Amino acid sequence: MLFGTYLNQSLWKLSPSFVKPCRIGIFVEVGGEKLSLAEKLVLAILEDHPKGTMNANRVMSRIPREARLNTDIVYKALLRLTHLNKAEQPSKGQFRIKHPAVKITGIIEFVRSGDGFVTPENAGAETKDIFIPSEWLNRSLPGDTVEVDVLGGGNRPTGRVIRVVSRSKRRYTGNLDVFEGSGYLIADKAPFKADIRIEGKVDSELDGMKAIVEVFDYPEKKQNPIGKLIEVLGKPGTNDAEMHAIVAEFGFSVSFPADVEKEAESFSEDIPDQTIRERRDFRQTPTCTIDPADAKDFDDAISYRKLEDGLIELGVHIADVSHFVTEGSRLDQEALQRGTSVYLADRTIPMLPEKLSNNLCSLRPHQDRLAFSAVFTMTENGEVKDRWFGKSIIHSQRRFSYEEAQDRIKTGQGDWAKELGELNTLAEKFQRSRFKAGAISFETDEIRFKLDSQGKPLEVLVKKRFEAHKLIEEFMLLANREVAYYIKTLQKPELPYIYRTHDAPPTDRLIEFSKFCKLFGYRIDISTEANLRASMNKLLKEIEGKPEEDVLQQMALRSMAKAVYTSQKSTHFGLAFDYYTHFTSPIRRYPDLIAHRLLQHYLHKRNAVITADSIEGMAKHSSNMEQKAAEAERASTKYKMAEFLEARVGQYFEAVVSGLTEWGIFAEIIENHCEGMIRLSDIKGDRYEYFESERKVMGRRTRRTFSLGDVITIKVKNANPQTRQIDFQLSEW
Repeated sequence: MLFGTYLNQSLWKLSPSFVKPCRIGIFVEVGGEKLSLAEKLVLAILEDHPKGTMNANRVMSRIPREARLNTDIVYKALLRLTHLNKAEQPSKGQFRIKHPAVKITGIIEFVRSGDGFVTPENAGAETKDIFIPSEWLNRSLPGDTVEVDVLGGGNRPTGRVIRVVSRSKRRYTGNLDVFEGSGYLIADKAPFKADIRIEGKVDSELDGMKAIVEVFDYPEKKQNPIGKLIEVLGKPGTNDAEMHAIVAEFGFSVSFPADVEKEAESFSEDIPDQTIRERRDFRQTPTCTIDPADAKDFDDAISYRKLEDGLIELGVHIADVSHFVTEGSRLDQEALQRGTSVYLADRTIPMLPEKLSNNLCSLRPHQDRLAFSAVFTMTENGEVKDRWFGKSIIHSQRRFSYEEAQDRIKTGQGDWAKELGELNTLAEKFQRSRFKAGAISFETDEIRFKLDSQGKPLEVLVKKRFEAHKLIEEFMLLANREVAYYIKTLQKPELPYIYRTHDAPPTDRLIEFSKFCKLFGYRIDISTEANLRASMNKLLKEIEGKPEEDVLQQMALRSMAKAVYTSQKSTHFGLAFDYYTHFTSPIRRYPDLIAHRLLQHYLHKRNAVITADSIEGMAKHSSNMEQKAAEAERASTKYKMAEFLEARVGQYFEAVVSGLTEWGIFAEIIENHCEGMIRLSDIKGDRYEYFESERKVMGRRTRRTFSLGDVITIKVKNANPQTRQIDFQLSEW
């Protein structure tokens, strides 16, 4: 720490009334005790060195010459700090900071270096995590609940694990190493260095197989954590084994417990007459679904009919998952734990068993199905005159793929052509209204893979976006907004509910993004929220089709706050909605299931059925699982990209510089969006350095520069699917 920093901490921020001259410098009042500046400097050094002890010479070596202190003054300062109980002397001549006895309990997580961080229980937004050096982990493991002795405060509180309160029983994937019945898991991505010893005897035939192991202990005087073998996934490098490993890595499972499957299978496919009589019947109303061509579950349907006086009835019908998944059941517990379905590059890991997700809760064509509906009476301009929410029964007369629906919209030919054309016109009006209100027009490319029978990628394709996609999206947004509006404004007193919130971007991120845009010659006005929205949409339109489009789109998204679930606030910055929830996908999102249950209760009763605090707990868990699902999806995409380029090592491609770091240049291949890294050490003929302030890499001698958005030619140097790592090199070397 620099001398000026000590002065700022100890003197310049204090009131002048506390500063008095003395024989060895200046006295500063700290916590009721008057410390000389020398003592204050020594105390700051001890605080900055929470591990181990220091003698006077070592302390002296860290004090700048400008302080004009000597070892004798430093030693006397150490003795006085010890007398004042601010330091201690565990052995003669050796001193260390003395911390107040502060203990906290929380969850510990590890970082790549092997150190840990503990998040205190009931931590508020301003609470700082406690840093735990690797030597003070005390055999704790990631996810454990631990008790920590907090040893230092300031900008980086440091602590030492006293004991493990409870084990997390976290699961890890890796390759098995078996010898004479003893088995170890060499974990793919464990933040601790030791291999995991497997409890019990392990069959030698499993040697080298990819597996999942659940860690349950790390005994004293043992070198390895202990775990039990949960599942053998198969031979490393095979598609199923690697995809299942990714699912397990992020805390999900490809299979359901037996009792959960049994509960799902217990439901009859027949709908009792009594259930039908209790619902509003839409079976005679023209209804259809529009989904991807390869979709197996259909969780939403649209009905449409014209009324008298030129009004329109638009129905958004959502699968009634709450009818089957009742609160507290095993199905409910499992769905809550998962939080969401997971969409990998080649498969879906559903939140609910197949009997529900692909059958009873799927709005299949030509079958009666139970739904929870949001039905709107509106003008042809989209002005909502009336709304109805409730349980229903529907019968979809037609299942469209997006391509089929788009053909009807464009050509005006075929069944449902008139209805889909009118629905599309209505959706376009909703979209224009949103953008006029300031919604941000983010349209990022989605990647999909054409796979062979073994799951090997043959092509990397960009998913096409049709008007039919936007049609469905606009009506889902309408239902989500109107349900939240109903709860927030029409129900008095205001009742606890679950919302989807998206806060305005943090100012510091906006400033950085504005600077970033200037490097490309674009201007972002962040002076007001209205100006920000307008200039952001202008930017997104201007960069469309240009080499820098993807880079700026990604940076724009990173400048935004994350959308999360909450019981507290419902405004959505990106959509420009004052009220917003998730109501439209309870098959694949647990918060939507909560939204259904609460809405159904409030439609019939005016009292709260659950506290806001309980909703907040489920909301935070769901947000966390949503983040993990997104990470699993990205990991599976990276795996498939590496697998695709593994067969193309040595080939050349045009690419765009997509990222810069002090160790390498990230580049994204234009034709297939595969991203890899060019290591600076691999670029011959010069020594290249990264200049963060200018967002560029430049050669010392040649002054050759690489900036974000530059188009370059790369050669695929290496691709490793198991590590999901792709290496490029510049084509001229």
